[in-house]
Amino acid sequence: MTDNRRRIYVALLNDPARAWTVRELSCAVPTVAGGAVRDTVNQLLAEGLLRPVPHRRVLTAALTGQGRQKLTQLLREGGTRTRRRLA
Repeated sequence: MTDNRRRIYVALLNDPARAWTVRELSCAVPTVAGGAVRDTVNQLLAEGLLRPVPHRRVLTAALTGQGRQKLTQLLREGGTRTRRRLA
């Protein structure tokens, strides 16, 4: 796991019930480029670890229960798995 992904996962897990826009998540991890945040959000959505929040004008997503468990597990493992699918 890259340092950027680790920072994004930590931000998501610090407030697991929160619904995030890419911009808000980018502000929470200012050392990570916006494109990297967007790419990570898209991957997590594709994996079902984030879910889109309906009725929002801009893409807004929140962690799923499975997402919370998986990201916690990945952080505990210390990111030993790199470049592999999360699911």
